Amino acid sequence: MAMTADQQGRLAEAEACEFLKKKGYTLLVNRHKTPYGEIDLLMVKGKAIIAVEVKYRRTLTTAAESISDRQKKRIQNALSSFLEQHPELADKYPFTQFDVVLLCTSKTVIHISNAWQVEDDFL
Repeated sequence: MAMTADQQGRLAEAEACEFLKKKGYTLLVNRHKTPYGEIDLLMVKGKAIIAVEVKYRRTLTTAAESISDRQKKRIQNALSSFLEQHPELADKYPFTQFDVVLLCTSKTVIHISNAWQVEDDFL
């Protein structure tokens, strides 16, 4: 029986989380939902809180191409919303970062640290 897209997404997020933990990241929350959208993984490392977008596709190229400017803006707004709800974390982790983890059917994992900046004009 084939996995559903939701099951595959959850598996990819779990793989990405374990991959990042090995790189020194610590998980705060997974699948955090806000009125602006969902953040796949919220992690911390050093003094930064990191919103991680996980993409699983047939190839790494299609995974990378599936992240739109509109989606980046939603993730930025979702992180801002999260930090407004948790000001103690904003004080503890004064820096924000947006990472991407790409996975594909060949089991290759690519981590793009600091994939984009908030200052970028997406729309």
